[in-house]
Amino acid sequence: MKKTFLLFLLIIMMIPLYTMVAFSVDECNIEYEFFEDGSYAVIVIQKETPLLAKSSSVTETKTYKYYDNNHNLDWTASITASFTYNGVTASCTSVSKSHTIYDNSWKCTASSCNKSGATATGNFTFKHYVLGVPVKTINKTLTLTCDPNGNVT
Repeated sequence: MKKTFLLFLLIIMMIPLYTMVAFSVDECNIEYEFFEDGSYAVIVIQKETPLLAKSSSVTETKTYKYYDNNHNLDWTASITASFTYNGVTASCTSVSKSHTIYDNSWKCTASSCNKSGATATGNFTFKHYVLGVPVKTINKTLTLTCDPNGNVT
């Protein structure tokens, strides 16, 4: 009876461990873009990777974070895309876009996203206003492309 109870207890204790391992681990790649006025952007590509099973799908998010020349985060733009692949071909199955404004003098005046083949694209236009007049415009295209082996760039 004690052995059965201990075995049962051991199995119950391992369930949280199994579920923790089953979740995905995020990998990040970071790039930078610098502007003449001292402002800059940090581009973060975040990958979700399943741990337990060999997967034939991948989801990635690319986020563009724009900072002014005083290192204040003004706005972000993101696309998230899901892809399937099989070693021969790859296909984008879904794409979504989002943006967040942190400095109220900036506005996102246009945004769209689309998918074609194994590529997901998001297009954004941000404008900086001073006294109601646009003084700076940034057009940004974010692209994610998957190869037949599941590598996204």
